Amino acid sequence: MTPPALSESTAPENVLPESVNLYLNTVTCLLLPRTARQVRAEFLSHLAQDMRDAQLRGLAEQEAWDHALRLAGPAWKAALGLGRVHTLGLLLRGLLLGAALGGASYALQSGVLNGPHAQVSRP
Repeated sequence: MTPPALSESTAPENVLPESVNLYLNTVTCLLLPRTARQVRAEFLSHLAQDMRDAQLRGLAEQEAWDHALRLAGPAWKAALGLGRVHTLGLLLRGLLLGAALGGASYALQSGVLNGPHAQVSRP
């Protein structure tokens, strides 16, 4: 017995239990919007696969979703891991760029970049 497929006209957010939406929102809370959408879609596909597997073992739909969420682990731990992978590199690059620009700006204002002046005599 295979579970019924979701119709294409139904948006997944309307069909998902509130606990799944809350989990996905928590997991993607530290990500930029575009990355969050991509990660959410991939995470949802993994959760849906685990849910379908649990349904094939005889669990009801809500129990199957709960089982899939337990298999996925704590949402905050996943959010921190995803944030570290997808956001930390961008943050570090921004900080390094800011430090470099700040150092260059300071050097220009303080006159550190001005070399020694040489007088040229004119006949």
